[in-house]
Amino acid sequence: MVGIDIVKISRVEKIYLKYDEKFLNRIFNDEEISYIKYKNNRVQSIAGLFAAKEAVSKAVGTGIGSTSFKDIKIYYENSSPYAICRGYIYKLSISHDGGFAVAVAIKDKVAIDDEFKGILNNRNSNTHKGDYGRVAIVAGSMGMTGSAFLASNAALRCGSGLVYNIVPRDILEIMSIKYVEPIVKSFNKNSDMLDFLNNMDSILIGPGIGLDDTSEKKVKDVLSLDKNIVVDADGLTHLAKNLNVLENRREFSTVLTPHVGEFSRLTGISHDEINKNREKLAMEFAKRYKVILLLKGNRTVVTNGKDIYINKTGNPSMATAGSGDVLSGILVSLVGRKIELFKASSMATNIHGAAGDLARDALSEESVIASDIILFLSKVLVNY
Repeated sequence: MVGIDIVKISRVEKIYLKYDEKFLNRIFNDEEISYIKYKNNRVQSIAGLFAAKEAVSKAVGTGIGSTSFKDIKIYYENSSPYAICRGYIYKLSISHDGGFAVAVAIKDKVAIDDEFKGILNNRNSNTHKGDYGRVAIVAGSMGMTGSAFLASNAALRCGSGLVYNIVPRDILEIMSIKYVEPIVKSFNKNSDMLDFLNNMDSILIGPGIGLDDTSEKKVKDVLSLDKNIVVDADGLTHLAKNLNVLENRREFSTVLTPHVGEFSRLTGISHDEINKNREKLAMEFAKRYKVILLLKGNRTVVTNGKDIYINKTGNPSMATAGSGDVLSGILVSLVGRKIELFKASSMATNIHGAAGDLARDALSEESVIASDIILFLSKVLVNY
């Protein structure tokens, strides 16, 4: 998509002289205002940035409206401008001629944070599936087969070499029919399951396992293993009953992925209080229990109690059943690739949100379902 805009510099000058800082603060972000000041508040620079934002909004396909001026962020690299909006990078050309500022925006590629670039390197030609992680996903129950299905397929689409879905006996046949690539297994005894899990590179437990006593014991037993483990969904509800289990685990070998309601159960803190102090409370919890906490929501927070990452990708279309299961599948896949847990958790949120942004742009904000996010993972992962 291409967007073009032209603006009369004298028109921008008139508005700027009348409203001064109020105009700048309404249109531009802090970094852009710093750039304008670096340019000595030259009205040509202001007009050029203004035209660039209008051009990007047209390339997005919305115009200024549902995409606001501040949704569009303009940066400079080696004096060349580019913009980031809705998870995409846009190449920019800004010029001035005959009293006008002219900008052209061209949609380029998915935007990812620089810290994640190159982590998923090109695969060695002399390699095999075991080199890319043996992942176990303890998920699913009667009526909740979708949770297991989404997490397992997300892990495979994210590059895992082998994905095993551990399910109760009563849905073994159902999952065997549903799957092509994931391997489904069931165990009569937890001890047999634990022996199997000891050979895995990473484990996810929780999505759709149910809230009965059997699943509660399963969570407790799995957390007794000295493995890198992601706990999500029903697993978090069981864990909330006995957080002391975390004290017996190797430090920072556990990733918890609650939404606000689940974090409220883990902490006893109200939803309102959490929403007011997301970063602070997340860091305090992670530091106390020596875990990686991934607090889901708009601008997902990831922390180990010391470092913190705030995700910038994602959109409201992802507020749909199963989206969290997809995120957990991505995360356990990256952990299985031997990526350090804080980095893997941060990267997973970035990938998940970017795929959701692509799905929204292709399908509309009202139409995205969780499996759509999986379909767009390949277009995101090519950038890592």
